[in-house]
Amino acid sequence: MLSRYERRRLHEIERWFEENDPRFAASVRHPPPDTLTVRRRRLAIAVALLGALVFAAGPGLIFIGISLGVGALAVRYLLLDTRS
Repeated sequence: MLSRYERRRLHEIERWFEENDPRFAASVRHPPPDTLTVRRRRLAIAVALLGALVFAAGPGLIFIGISLGVGALAVRYLLLDTRS
């Protein structure tokens, strides 16, 4: 936890950046998305859609559709987990 002085000082620094360099302050507040994460998310969506199409294509392709759907979920939740 920051002390009262540190919090006050941090707010002063934030105000200084907002007044003197608003573009930098905005880029720190809302950073651009990581291109690798965006690419992986698009890949996961494409695989999930392909799985749904194969699943809907017929009973003979159900196993392939389920496999692709599970693979898409694995990509989404295992490879895109950036919280760790």
